[in-house]
Amino acid sequence: MTKRITISLPDELADEAQASGNASAYIAEALRERRRVQGDLAIMDDLWGPGWQDGIGDDDRARAARSLSDTQADAA
Repeated sequence: MTKRITISLPDELADEAQASGNASAYIAEALRERRRVQGDLAIMDDLWGPGWQDGIGDDDRARAARSLSDTQADAA
């Protein structure tokens, strides 16, 4: 089932969604991804307790971003 809604987005995000060719599917996927990330973070809170991410530094974040982009490039 689907529901039609009207949303307002900043210009750059609206342009990106429209450029995808199917703005509804693009936004739905972004919301699903956000839900997945929030679920993963909740699991980590359960495993390691609240505040586990406080010790993560910029170098760690950069390394994780590089790893993610390498994984995405391999999948393409």
